[in-house]
Amino acid sequence: MSAYVVIDLDIENPAGFQEYVDAVTPLIEKAGARNLVVDDECLVLEGDWRPNTLVIHEFDSKEAALAFWDAPDYQPLKALRRRHSTVSVVVAQSR
Repeated sequence: MSAYVVIDLDIENPAGFQEYVDAVTPLIEKAGARNLVVDDECLVLEGDWRPNTLVIHEFDSKEAALAFWDAPDYQPLKALRRRHSTVSVVVAQSR
């Protein structure tokens, strides 16, 4: 079952964040995942959630998403991301 990592992203330093994107993209691909959505102009239809930039990654499973999240290669990139952005992240699996 596919799993989706949903990210509400607020980029504070675009140049620094681009360094993160350049480094993380090959790791996402290596994990067999793909970007489905990157949108900084989401249209809110109901409720008060206003994501700055909405990002959705698709993984083969929740286990694959968690393996990526916990991978040793990703840990320094988390720190890099945190220096240049603020995020809220959830993972959900389809049924």
